[in-house]
Amino acid sequence: MEKIKNFNEFVNSKTLNEKTPTKEWDDMLLEMAQIGNINKTLVIYVRSNDPGNIPHFHIVDKTTLGNKFHTCIKIETSEYFHHTGKEDVLNSKERKQLLDFLNHSNELGVSNWRYLLLSWNTNNSTKKVNMNIQMPDYTNIK
Repeated sequence: MEKIKNFNEFVNSKTLNEKTPTKEWDDMLLEMAQIGNINKTLVIYVRSNDPGNIPHFHIVDKTTLGNKFHTCIKIETSEYFHHTGKEDVLNSKERKQLLDFLNHSNELGVSNWRYLLLSWNTNNSTKKVNMNIQMPDYTNIK
């Protein structure tokens, strides 16, 4: 098998199919910082330089990276931040799993909530969040 010389050659050598994410999804995921998995099927991301200036995080399904499930939740309040293509809602079990995940610490000993805040502030230059903000009760998302 011939060695692939660079990343572009590798990408161009791949065969696309109906399960392959679109270029828009590929580009978006390259601009995302993964926070972690809230369960076996859902993962949290923070987008870099988000144009919306509303602090929020994305939750997508791991299998299709958002083609089957994609929602956004505000960081500072317990509210969804629905916009085109990101209008799914978590069920009560998933909301509890989200809260449990955010309350636990990662392998660095930092709470996932604090890591989420830090990731937003690190990846977004125009709208920062207070690092001491209390986590909203995401079990009652509006």
